[in-house]
Amino acid sequence: MAAWGLMNAGKSYLLNMLTNHIQTECFCTNDIRETAELKEFETDDFIFLDTPGLDANNADDLIALQGAAKADIVLFVHQPQGELEKIEVDFLGKLKDSFGQFAEQNIILVLSKSDVESDTGIAAIEKRMLEQCRDDLGFTPRCYALSGSRFHAGVMQKKDGLVRASHLYDLAQHLDALNTDASAVKRERQRVAIDEIIAELTQAEHAIQQKYAHAERQIQQGFQPFDKAMNDFRAWMTQTLNKFPAV
Repeated sequence: MAAWGLMNAGKSYLLNMLTNHIQTECFCTNDIRETAELKEFETDDFIFLDTPGLDANNADDLIALQGAAKADIVLFVHQPQGELEKIEVDFLGKLKDSFGQFAEQNIILVLSKSDVESDTGIAAIEKRMLEQCRDDLGFTPRCYALSGSRFHAGVMQKKDGLVRASHLYDLAQHLDALNTDASAVKRERQRVAIDEIIAELTQAEHAIQQKYAHAERQIQQGFQPFDKAMNDFRAWMTQTLNKFPAV
């Protein structure tokens, strides 16, 4: 399971809460770029994978894409500054395509840091995110609005109300109940990847054929003056030879 999203979206903090690293971080968090490589933590049920923030630089994007490619479930984390940004929609679209028939079940949207907005504001952002997924990407994933800070405070202060208000256990219970056939997901993602490679090769072959045809036309056009001169020469030779009687 991989946490995926823009830099500083709250991926590492979310994974710390899901893996019960309440006091000691397993996945480093910071306000600056922190995760620059894939980091794993294994439990009895899942292997949790933290990825670099998307759109930081090309190297981080490549590592993040590799992390998502390894995962059977992806938590796409978005912090509530508003609707999904265009770059997020683009990344999410590629991720959705890679999961094929399992996209709607195995990609889960996480609206992090929900305590920074009112409940009404969070509900509006969540509604808009799902509209973007439906209208722009053609699928409707599950979405959870979470507050890691409420969960942390609730656990540390032993306040069940804060823990419930964080909704983190709602996500955890959904993950536990998710009926995922890992091998089937892997086969589907491999099939999609192979189809993409075949499509790219077909497109490349078509481009080469077009370049070959264009080059052939250019060569033919380039030889036209020479061909005309040769034809004129042959005609002159024939006409000249006809003037002399056969010996």
